[in-house]
Amino acid sequence: MRRLILLVLVVAAALAAAWLGGETWLAREATRRIADDPQIQAATVTPLRRIDRIGLHLADLKFVTEAGPATLPALDLWAAPTAPTTFHASLPPALTLPGDRALALTGGGMSLRVSPGNGMAIGAAGAKASAVTLDGAPLAEGVDVTATLTPMGGHAPKAARASYRVAGTLTQLVPAALGPVPPALAEAGRIGIDGAAQLYLTGALKPGEETPPRLVGVNSDGVTLQVGAHHARISGHVTADAEGRAAGAAFVDTPDPRGWLDLAAALGAIPAQVVPLATTALRTASGAEVTLPAGIAAPPPPPEGTLRITLIFRDGRSFLGPMPIGPAPLFAP
Repeated sequence: MRRLILLVLVVAAALAAAWLGGETWLAREATRRIADDPQIQAATVTPLRRIDRIGLHLADLKFVTEAGPATLPALDLWAAPTAPTTFHASLPPALTLPGDRALALTGGGMSLRVSPGNGMAIGAAGAKASAVTLDGAPLAEGVDVTATLTPMGGHAPKAARASYRVAGTLTQLVPAALGPVPPALAEAGRIGIDGAAQLYLTGALKPGEETPPRLVGVNSDGVTLQVGAHHARISGHVTADAEGRAAGAAFVDTPDPRGWLDLAAALGAIPAQVVPLATTALRTASGAEVTLPAGIAAPPPPPEGTLRITLIFRDGRSFLGPMPIGPAPLFAP
């Protein structure tokens, strides 16, 4: 028994030495790289020295960008011993953005997981924060976004080589806090987004690549958008056809189509005089029978009192229900 205990102690000491030595090497290497990069400055780079994570603590960090400098009083970069390919960044509660704008947040952090067996492709990424303010004014109650590499499935477009499931929630965003916005948008109220979508790409994302893969398709069971009192749920399956135009179908469920059209007119997106006619056209189209593109099924019926707007993109043309309304838009200009 004594020999077993001694062996455990020796192994533990060796692991601790490798751990501490590894962090020391990381700190030295990070310091060297920062010194060689004119766009990054840090007052100090020190090992974390924590039992639950391996990483570095950077103090008085400054980034030089085209829009101006951004400064962070501190930044922790780390990975858990049990998940060495997942990297985390713990953000400070206050930092300065370009333009000398003060951003404050609670629980801010980012994460990135890479896949060594897949050419160091990004397997997952995420960002979250709550109680976000900008220059002392409320910006958002919270944001939580994740992207995860997932199997493409049978409905993936031919050009797709990878897909990511992006899920997120943005709560109570105040557009006016970001800067000047159209008065109609500021008066409409706060913005919220909640839901998930599968994005089809021509390849998996990789850190540092100069030419990222192209987006060639989107599939979603539903993303809820709220602007003040206006609500809508958007779903569907849309891909890029051979000419790069949208192909597929999208469904917009809303109890307030007139409210959205009034908002669009107030923002200058459509002429105000067409709002009554457009409202009638939406209601007429929503009650008509439509033929969906092959392989696309309509989502479950919306709640009572909710209007479903069906947009179909086929053969380079767009349809509002059964009515042609013009050429299909470019999928990803």
